[in-house]
Amino acid sequence: MRGTRSDLRPSNPALGPLTFDVHLLKHGRTRYVVRGRHVRGSFVVIPEATKGGPVLPETVRVQFGCDGDGDYWRTPREDEPFVHNVRVHGWTDGIDPANPPSGWYLGRYAVNLRDNGIERELTTGARRRTEAVVQAVVRHWSRLPERAALVLAAATTRAAEYAKHEAELAAEQEAKAASVRAERARVRSRLYAVNGISRRRPRPQGSLRPGWVPVGLVDHKGLAMGTVRVREVEFSAALPGALVYEVEGRRLEGRFTVGCDQWRPEPLPQGVRVTYGHVEDSSPFRHEHPHEPRVFGVRVGGLWDCEKAGKITATAPARLSAHARTGVRTRMSASDAAERYCSAVLRALALHYLARSDRAALQLAAAQANVRSQRAQAREELRKLLDEQRRAERAARRHRRREAEYRSLLCQAADGWPGV
Repeated sequence: MRGTRSDLRPSNPALGPLTFDVHLLKHGRTRYVVRGRHVRGSFVVIPEATKGGPVLPETVRVQFGCDGDGDYWRTPREDEPFVHNVRVHGWTDGIDPANPPSGWYLGRYAVNLRDNGIERELTTGARRRTEAVVQAVVRHWSRLPERAALVLAAATTRAAEYAKHEAELAAEQEAKAASVRAERARVRSRLYAVNGISRRRPRPQGSLRPGWVPVGLVDHKGLAMGTVRVREVEFSAALPGALVYEVEGRRLEGRFTVGCDQWRPEPLPQGVRVTYGHVEDSSPFRHEHPHEPRVFGVRVGGLWDCEKAGKITATAPARLSAHARTGVRTRMSASDAAERYCSAVLRALALHYLARSDRAALQLAAAQANVRSQRAQAREELRKLLDEQRRAERAARRHRRREAEYRSLLCQAADGWPGV
């Protein structure tokens, strides 16, 4: 530790001359023992080495009072400044040494600490005089010949901790970049598959089955629910690969559109979508469709899609939705009995559709109709993933560079700092 004495007139003439005793401490800290008009005590200038901040600190924190053991929050430090007989406790931070602020800048941690441990805001006079002293101290510190060495020493104090932190952040970003690269490869494979589907020759579809076909219904427990008659009306013009079925049964009549679930990212759709009614345009997501079925005298609507056709059996999924269009439950779910009946019909129609010998041709037709949107979706996803990967790689390089700088500080410290 080295001590020097300096007399200085601060920029505020009303403050009068100040006397500084300057002591260079460990970890890059500098203690100023100040004496002046209505001012006495120690101010410690500490270069701010913060996690995620500049490797070499660019700002300083001014602490009121000397260092010691323990947590000094609400506990007085040794030789805390008294300004107008008000003890100033805490610190103020974020000060640019090259251009310290001129007024009303003390942070919220600069307070008056009374003997009973109660904190109070500083009075206006104490605050203004404290700010002027801090400004004078920081200006003097910025001209010290040892300033660069003090900054280096402060940066080295936590360099090992911050190097580890930067290494962890870099590893996290590198793992993210690797994950995004793998996802890009998957999307690229999907795009290749979509392009392959677009080049495939359409397969011939079978013909509609003539007449009515009896289909048995069972509930989710396997209990028989009677039989309905099913007729294939037409291949859907709005949805390639879909069929329109007409169903008649006990207290049931209406139409259903059954096709591939082509709004998922698989190039070749693997699921099934059943829509209540006859879909006559390209959007099966309309609120209502013509010829929606009536069950127990209530018109019902909605849709059901299943991601994987292999999950469909005569008893599963157990319960499928049906929304009432008429009756006392309008705009709500249909009654339990109607939902149970509709669920059995939906499962039976899906299995009837999946049993067709030309299912592969229907899948291909649905996939080829969706090539343009699938291709655009994959390309947009690839673009976003590439941007995400580049951001992660840039962040990883930045954190590795900062880690190297912190480790360089440790190596230089091992060789000994000049000047401190």
